[in-house]
Amino acid sequence: MKIRQILFAVFAIAGLSAALLAQSFTTGAVSGAVTDPSGAAVPGATVTLLSLSQGTTATRTTDAQGRYNFPLLAPGQFKVTVTAKGFKTSAQVVNVVLDGTTSAPFSLQLGSATQVVNVTGSTPLLQTSSANVSTHFTEQQIQNLPNPGNDITDIAQTSPGAVMNTEMGYGNFSTYGLPATSNLFTLDGQNDNDPFLNLNNSGATNLTLGQNEIASATVTNNGYSGQYGQLAGATVNYVTKSGGNRFHGDATWEWNGRAMNANDFFNNAAGVKRPFDNANQWAADLGGPIFHNKTFFFVDYEGLRVVIPTSQQAFIPSPLFESDTLANLTTLGLTKSIPFYKNMFSLYNAAPGASGAVAANSPAATCSAAGGASFTGSGGLGTTVPCTLTFRSTAGNFTHEYLLAVRVDQNVSDNDHVFFRFQTDHGTQATYTDPINSLFNATSVQPEYQGQLSWNHVFNSTTINNLEFTDQWYSAIFNNLNPAQTLAAFPTTLLMGDGSLSNLGGENYIWPQGRNVTQFQMIDDLSKTYGNQTLKTGINFRRYDVSDQDYGFFSSGLLIPFTLDALYNGGTDPVTGASGNLSILQMSFPQSLTEPIADYQLGAYIEDDWQMQPNFKVTIALRFDHNSNPVCQHNCFANFSGPFGSINHNPNIPYNQTIVSGLHQAFPTEQSLLWQPRFGFTYRPFGHNTVLRGGYGLFYDAFPAGLVDNLSQNPPYDPTFVPAFDNISPGETSNLFADAAAANAGFQKGFAAGQTAAQIAAADPLFS
Repeated sequence: MKIRQILFAVFAIAGLSAALLAQSFTTGAVSGAVTDPSGAAVPGATVTLLSLSQGTTATRTTDAQGRYNFPLLAPGQFKVTVTAKGFKTSAQVVNVVLDGTTSAPFSLQLGSATQVVNVTGSTPLLQTSSANVSTHFTEQQIQNLPNPGNDITDIAQTSPGAVMNTEMGYGNFSTYGLPATSNLFTLDGQNDNDPFLNLNNSGATNLTLGQNEIASATVTNNGYSGQYGQLAGATVNYVTKSGGNRFHGDATWEWNGRAMNANDFFNNAAGVKRPFDNANQWAADLGGPIFHNKTFFFVDYEGLRVVIPTSQQAFIPSPLFESDTLANLTTLGLTKSIPFYKNMFSLYNAAPGASGAVAANSPAATCSAAGGASFTGSGGLGTTVPCTLTFRSTAGNFTHEYLLAVRVDQNVSDNDHVFFRFQTDHGTQATYTDPINSLFNATSVQPEYQGQLSWNHVFNSTTINNLEFTDQWYSAIFNNLNPAQTLAAFPTTLLMGDGSLSNLGGENYIWPQGRNVTQFQMIDDLSKTYGNQTLKTGINFRRYDVSDQDYGFFSSGLLIPFTLDALYNGGTDPVTGASGNLSILQMSFPQSLTEPIADYQLGAYIEDDWQMQPNFKVTIALRFDHNSNPVCQHNCFANFSGPFGSINHNPNIPYNQTIVSGLHQAFPTEQSLLWQPRFGFTYRPFGHNTVLRGGYGLFYDAFPAGLVDNLSQNPPYDPTFVPAFDNISPGETSNLFADAAAANAGFQKGFAAGQTAAQIAAADPLFS
């Protein structure tokens, strides 16, 4: 039924106009009216459009109202020439902007056609061609905008309604109150978003390199045109440079280092010298002809290498605390814990900066509480002997990235233009810098490949089509540089609940994680002009295949002694017992570290742009989007057997009757078609200096693929257990790690056998 509904919608839209489709995310347009000295329309005038970079030409004839239109043009400079019998030839140079219409009106003068009048035109500062709230950026503006890091998404923050994100949630900016995860980024028409989080794709350095390659960009909010969909926030479109009949290129190099940066305030307060930092960033491009007026190339190479300093307070145990803790473990009969503790203490003691550590002032670091009277070093309440020492860590880390892009344009004929672009981006991200040992640093090697193949075809003077196929693959896997060596050094992550010691093991408890993503996309746009109406229709299909690797969370365990007392006593406090200070372990048992997830999205629209009067234009559009139900190719989804409010909550119901596992699709049901009617208008009551615009529409967000993570981590596939009140050393016969493993084994066996929670707990008292 769903497939039939989708096919019906596609064919209905296609059938409403056999030849439609308009401005795409990669093109602009030129339009205008030709009049005589009295202001009357000049029908039948010949209008010729010449690309100043590639030499291609196109011709139109003005209609009964003297209007002409050149849609689906690549952004750049064009020369528009008008000839008509009894009038002087008139010409002007215009700049076509991305996803916008440049107005180029002509008022012809009486005379011979051999006489040429050159008109000086300029791109208007005010967008008057549609109801969309759009900001256009030319190549010159993009290159001259101050932009540390050369992140191409930075320009969007200069558009109206944009507010920079200050780390409160995902994404880099929000627009008009919509979240940053509602913004869509396209590059040469291709979605350049991470479908897992609905964020812009960025490289290893968390920058989206490529500024040196951008020819034009547009940020559109409130897009009432039908082509806007998928996400409801801002649509940020970029088009890359192409070669021309003349060779052109540039090269830049930027440097920033320790000599240009002040020391951190807290470093100065602690008497710590300014750490080393160094940043080198470069870009170079070259474009030109392969065959004059026919074939052109453009190559861009960008990259950066950065040494990143850190500044953080580190806490380590004092020598007296270490020696007395080891003695206390012997007294308690926990001798099997001693190797674990000795390894722990040796890692803390070898930390860079440990030799200059001083007594910590934190109340949690005093030894008066640790072990009570049994701790010989404490001297009772009010002691001056520290349990922990502190130092300022300025450990550094290294990150690097480079991007290489190649584009080839081919003028097959006057009616056919094709371009192919290939990009590869490689780098290593410094994900986490550990103050105790660089073994616990986390990195992410992030290769990316993408390509776009675009074909622009002119059927006739009123009908143009733009077809594009794109493909992209990228990997973003986060882990330690040498996971086996890291886990051999310390097999888990130790986190003090009171913050008295720095984490040991860094952030190992969340590694590995990440994903590999393959995206295929097909986009088709067609435009048909009938007099003062331009009919448009389009289709956009996207397929995502995700190798989901977010199942490493807590697989190595997060060990949390709540206080120094618990750490001192091997995990629990024998003086206060279970009601006092203790330790817990959070540990998961994924059945697989990788699961293949797939989904697709389909969008289509029809639109009528009607120039009712020279100063009044309306846009009427109908769009639909379909988001597929994500699937797991290993049938790895688990969910409740029904809506939570309606399922049986009796604890005597077997687990595997309440939770249904082995599901192929993520959701029980979904809305198949998201219909989105749109209406917009523009009115210029006083010429081109004032425009009134408005509109109404429905907009939807495509859900991020990351939502299915939870469904693939539900029991029995990736259960997490949190045992408490036992020994923290895995060397002891009874310890938290053994408790977690036993609880998981009991649960998996009981779930498969159809047992209830009470039956599983009876077989394994550690399960709760």
